[in-house]
Amino acid sequence: MAYDTEIADRVRAIIEAAGDVDEKRMMGSLAFLVNGRIAVGVSGDEVFFPVGGGEALDMALQQGAHRLTMPGGRSAPFAALTDPSDDVLADWIGDAIARALG
Repeated sequence: MAYDTEIADRVRAIIEAAGDVDEKRMMGSLAFLVNGRIAVGVSGDEVFFPVGGGEALDMALQQGAHRLTMPGGRSAPFAALTDPSDDVLADWIGDAIARALG
């Protein structure tokens, strides 16, 4: 599935403030790497964040995210947002950058 370039531009505008950010295309998605780690990605019309499994994923789901579904119906320890506002997106990206740097 291709990624939505408008959403990618919104993410890019926020995450560039983090400094050294690399972009990498992966299986039709666009990943933004901070410190060599995926901090945030865009797949289709969703923005996804690697949060790990267990309690971290449960907490993300309680904050309005949903579990990212991979091709073939597999799930992964990624929280995803569909059509988030810029403020919500900025908050999630800030947390994602902190995880990537941690």
